[in-house]
Amino acid sequence: MLSIQKNIGNATKRFVEASIFIQEGDYIVKTLTNDDEKTQAYRLRHRVFCEELGWVPINSASMEIDRYDQHAIFIGVFDNRHKLVAFSRLISPGTAFMIEKEFSSLIGSWHTIRKQDDTAEVSRLCVLPEARNSSIHGNFGIHSMSMFLYKGIYQWCVRNGVRYIYVVVENTIYRMFKAKGFPCRPVGEPLAMSDGCMAVAAMIDFRELILINTVKRPEFTKWFTRYQSTLSRLPQQQLELYSRPGASA
Repeated sequence: MLSIQKNIGNATKRFVEASIFIQEGDYIVKTLTNDDEKTQAYRLRHRVFCEELGWVPINSASMEIDRYDQHAIFIGVFDNRHKLVAFSRLISPGTAFMIEKEFSSLIGSWHTIRKQDDTAEVSRLCVLPEARNSSIHGNFGIHSMSMFLYKGIYQWCVRNGVRYIYVVVENTIYRMFKAKGFPCRPVGEPLAMSDGCMAVAAMIDFRELILINTVKRPEFTKWFTRYQSTLSRLPQQQLELYSRPGASA
């Protein structure tokens, strides 16, 4: 069994495409591994970021693709028909982050972007509109689709030595993260974007997240850190994600 000290925050380890596959109820969160799954991701992104939000121009192919995809890991939630209902990508520190380019105005002059191997950027997170009110029913409560996706992101990060992630979110989402026990630390001041929404650039420390929620939200932490909370056809070894005297994950 490996401890969090070996899996989270090892800055000498390079990223590998360690696959994850977690099934809970009628949904699976997994790394996207083939062209069909990635095409679904590009189409979902087009629907949300182009058609719904208008952040990116609509195109005739109905697929939203950018230069960051070339070096990104794709993670998504699929329903029991293998339809992608939620998506995000992780960008490694070996290449440019979106936060350094498109969102550089959100970075305070006092913050230097962390580019060590224990850090990644999460971007293009989106949930299919019809699935936004759906819930994941596991052994440790009921959780939202987006939280199930974040569980998948965490599990991938654990397997790749990633302790910190950068995110850019609306200010309302940032406050929701804080309320749910996510230690989001802003790296700049909130700023109004071109569409009028207030955005915040922040860093999440997964080790701090587990430390805080093991005490404040133990049932959530059991679910979030457990690789499987219901049986899967593709079981994998459970990692011991957190260890300290007198406590269990």
